[in-house]
Amino acid sequence: MGLKPFIEASEKYNHILICSNNSKNGPFATNFEVVDRLFKGVFSNFFINEDLIYTAGFSGGSRLATAIAVLTKQIQGVIACGAGFSPNTNHQPFLKEKFDYVGLVGEKDMNYQEMLKVRGWLNKLGMNNELFINRDDHGWPPSKQIAKAFDWLEIQAYKKKIKPQQPNVVASFHQSLYEEARQFEEGNEMELTLWEYQRMNRNFGSFFKMDSIQKKIKAIQSTKRYKKEASRGIEIKKIEDQAKQKYIERFRLELNANKSPKNINWWKKELAKLDKDYSNSTNRHFQDLRYRLIYGIHVMAVEEWNIQLAKKAYSKALYCHRIVSILLPERVFPYFLIAKDYALQNMEDETIEYLKMAISKGLSKKSVITNDIAFYKYKDSKLFQELLDEIKE
Repeated sequence: MGLKPFIEASEKYNHILICSNNSKNGPFATNFEVVDRLFKGVFSNFFINEDLIYTAGFSGGSRLATAIAVLTKQIQGVIACGAGFSPNTNHQPFLKEKFDYVGLVGEKDMNYQEMLKVRGWLNKLGMNNELFINRDDHGWPPSKQIAKAFDWLEIQAYKKKIKPQQPNVVASFHQSLYEEARQFEEGNEMELTLWEYQRMNRNFGSFFKMDSIQKKIKAIQSTKRYKKEASRGIEIKKIEDQAKQKYIERFRLELNANKSPKNINWWKKELAKLDKDYSNSTNRHFQDLRYRLIYGIHVMAVEEWNIQLAKKAYSKALYCHRIVSILLPERVFPYFLIAKDYALQNMEDETIEYLKMAISKGLSKKSVITNDIAFYKYKDSKLFQELLDEIKE
């Protein structure tokens, strides 16, 4: 799945695509062992140009891809999708690194603000980097975005004289960025327009004269619309940072206090406030803010559920899933997972109650229930069998 968006760009630039089947979010030490075996296998079986090795990843894989580049000093470029750095400072660039860094993130991605911070940090270090933004949420970028990242990396390879320059590639990428800038300009999105013209000015000065682009940059920066958009971006960042901090503190407080899983009224009120403030906003940037905050709560709760489940702290795991259920009230899986949490605590009545809710939301296959080990204990239960009989497959 992770390789698919890369195929178009790899065929264009003759890259070999290699992916691990068992790297995953988790301890970096374990993933480093996986990566070490992977690279040994690659160098044993392929003739590799060591000046053109790139790492890429999504979310936790993005953090891993950057950590590999920082630690090995043998990576030419990183494509970081939907997340920035590892929390371990030893994995982060703290000096000017030699590798090129291109970030890809959606405006609805919970890590959107994080990726903006990464860009600012790398600029301070003087590292060569770019950030491409699209309209997606937290997921693998589409092929078009991956292709754009590799177009940029290709230009950097020309500048470093690692590859012979291909004028048609330079001209094509330059033209595509210009057309994108013009589209933003026609849509009166001045901040995005400015970013594209600034990107062109940064990357093509050694290929073309940039006088006209530089004039456009100055003209946009002086407009009231741009200043208003820039001010709005600062306001949204402040709101988002404060809200995230509040949610994290409340989540930890309730989790550590062994709060009853059923008592999640604070979260219901907060979500109602988010809906009231931003759901019907005429400004899509505030709608995106709401989306990012809700998605961030969701991911926080799911990740913590995995931790608590491993500890067999089933009541805390249940609390996490209850929060997910109010975030996604019309989806099947939160109620199904709550039913599993209750089953793990041998609470049959509650298990049946939430399986019924999952069925009412659209769970339509008996096998999803009967094949799950958490429910094996109820196979001889009359209530359980009656529940299964309600499912019309």
